[in-house]
Amino acid sequence: MEELKRSVGRQRTTVDDLKKDWKQIIMDCGQEGGSAVEMRCLLGVAQTAWSTLMEDSEEFRITVSTAQDMCEVWWERAGRSMVTGSPGNATVWSLNMRNRFAWFDKQGVDVTTNGKDLTPTFATMYGKPDPDADE
Repeated sequence: MEELKRSVGRQRTTVDDLKKDWKQIIMDCGQEGGSAVEMRCLLGVAQTAWSTLMEDSEEFRITVSTAQDMCEVWWERAGRSMVTGSPGNATVWSLNMRNRFAWFDKQGVDVTTNGKDLTPTFATMYGKPDPDADE
């Protein structure tokens, strides 16, 4: 006798479970500088359902990615307007860009070679061969 496999747990969330205008909600939020968290809340979707949608639906992923690009553009324009004299807090804007979009003021320097530290040896310090160095 063949056993019937019982479905356990809740069905995975799909785009069909979202509001009919879900794409417009996401895009409008991005165009206004809103975060993915704000998009999720506007859709009324829990964090686990959001993760499921991002994993399962290419259409959803592309829409969110496009909206996130538009969000970054909104924030870049806000910063650009501050540079040209519009009111705003440049420090808060800068911190927002670093935290939200992983912007950095400077790049780190990798001081290793082949994964090893560039620690000076006896030979490099005094021009003589290091008796303890591996050959």
